[in-house]
Formats: sequence, structure tokens, C-alpha cells
Amino acid sequence: MRKKLKIGNLVRVNFIGSNYICEVIEVVDKTTYKARNIDTGVIIPNLRWKAHMDKKSVWFIQDFISEKNTTKSTRSIGTRKKTTNKAELDQAIKKQKDFVKGNIKK
Repeated sequence: MRKKLKIGNLVRVNFIGSNYICEVIEVVDKTTYKARNIDTGVIIPNLRWKAHMDKKSVWFIQDFISEKNTTKSTRSIGTRKKTTNKAELDQAIKKQKDFVKGNIKK
């Protein structure tokens, strides 16, 4: 089943007779993808479906396995822990301005 793949999709890749499960990490063009082997982390460039593959190529996409659901963070930037207190930050900015003006106090 040929399908237009998206980043994060899992596919079964055939490499010289062996099958590997890979994750699509880049869509190069309409029929070409770049994938990473889930187990080893090896990146496979110029990956295509068998119908679109080059005659010289030793790898091709055999099956579409599933879509990987990537979740976006719902945590607000304002809720970070261990940030500088506003009063301390204002004091540091004042010291920096004094230093830039040449008023160095020890």
C-alpha cells in the first residue's frame, strides 16, 4: 500500500533482504524520504517505495506500519522552575548599566 508519508510515520524498510522498522525523519520530495532505524539509529537517505525506487538502490519501503503520535507540550513558558526573581534581575540590570557607563562600585 503506497501512501504519502509524513514525519514521524513508522515504515518497514527492506535492506538487501532484511527488514527493519524505521521512522520517517524528513520528506525530501514527493516520492523520496529520509528515515532513521529505530533500533540502531542509522539514517537511511533516498528512501522510496518499491515502485518508485532506483535500479541501483539496495533499500526500499516495504510497508507502512503506523503513524507516530507526536504530542506537543502544553506547559506554558511562564511556568518554568528555578528562574531568576524579578527583583534580582532588575538589580543585575542596574549593575550592568552602571558598569557600561563606567561607574564601577566594589
